[in-house]
Amino acid sequence: MGSGRVSDGGESARAEDERAAGLARLRRWLANQALLAAPVPAVASGFAAGLLTSGLPLWRAHVSVTTLDPQKEAVGLTWLRDGGRELEAFGHGAFQRVSVGSPIYDAVLEARRRAAEPGASGRESIVPMARYRLERGEGFERYPLLVEFRDEGATDYLVFVLPFSVDGSLHPIRTGAVATLAADRAGGFAEEDVADIAELMPAFGAALRAGVDLASIRTVLDTYLGGDVGRRVLRGEIRRGSAETISAAIMIGDLAGFTALADEAPRDQLVALLDDYLDCLVGPIESGGGQVLKFLGDGLLATFALGAGPPQLVCGRALEAALEALRRVEALNAARRAAGLPVLGMDVALHLGDVLYGNVGSDRRLDFTVVGPAVNEASRLEALCGTLGAPLLASRAFVDALGEPQRFRSLGHRALRGVRAPLEIFAPA
Repeated sequence: MGSGRVSDGGESARAEDERAAGLARLRRWLANQALLAAPVPAVASGFAAGLLTSGLPLWRAHVSVTTLDPQKEAVGLTWLRDGGRELEAFGHGAFQRVSVGSPIYDAVLEARRRAAEPGASGRESIVPMARYRLERGEGFERYPLLVEFRDEGATDYLVFVLPFSVDGSLHPIRTGAVATLAADRAGGFAEEDVADIAELMPAFGAALRAGVDLASIRTVLDTYLGGDVGRRVLRGEIRRGSAETISAAIMIGDLAGFTALADEAPRDQLVALLDDYLDCLVGPIESGGGQVLKFLGDGLLATFALGAGPPQLVCGRALEAALEALRRVEALNAARRAAGLPVLGMDVALHLGDVLYGNVGSDRRLDFTVVGPAVNEASRLEALCGTLGAPLLASRAFVDALGEPQRFRSLGHRALRGVRAPLEIFAPA
């Protein structure tokens, strides 16, 4: 093939060979990115750069990908040939808000309509494309944005919709990606350019999906399990009974008076009330390097692993998190009183000890948590807060590890239910 084409076409044939080789490299690169579950910005930037180096007249590219995130509907990247890069996060409802005058919005609606047609899943291509030749004024009457691009030098504009399905069939679903590509060469994209881009789009979509799916899994695991536990689960630490012994500062927080309030307050207000108070605890814990392992009804269990630093430093962070949480509860209560709403107290216990950290449960339902005598002692310590009239209590083990005895006063030794020997209890001085 090479010898005949070079003798006939010379430089043109060599350019075609280089283009074909560049596109083949880009295709392999996309497959590798899918295997690596590379982040969306890296995949999008690499794809645009690969098209450009393969000889396509790419001036601007944009990619938006839906996410499974409680705060973001989609993430996007805009790529410019001159080096400009803009990362964006779109809040929920953003897609609906661009419904007027958007070629992307209309392309997505058309893709949903096509997906609902009989036999849609069996089509050779499930990635529809819309094209606007800006030199001819196509789309100007409907989309002012295309006029802006033309004025900036664009000559051609492509929109691809990449659907993400979940069961092997194409549906008019609400998840996927949209890619737009603009050329600035006179005449726009050549027909072979459009064909090559369209042929690469499924591989591009697969690479995007691998990255966004992994990001979604991480978000879900971080949201429901916590950062460290989520990372361990993704690494494959899911076998029942697999656990390690760690030393940690243990925090147990609980709302005082919630049970009584729950019997009186309107049910539709309870969840929001609980969220507001638990926010007071979670923020300081995570800012201080701790992790919330589980919510216990109207309370929570958190740990600050000693491996994260010297015991004095780790315990200091745990103490500051507890104090900050109580300050936030005071501020929340002040606001609620001013609004004529009921208020709650917060009880917090701090303890220190060795715990088993790992998978506990049945063969099909596991919980990654901490167990051991130290956890039980922390729970019993928290139960004393109401009895002793102190919103914050700490054990001798915690106070000694902190190394700042002047910050506490002893309340004497107390017998804890289910604990063999009495423990010395401390409250802030």
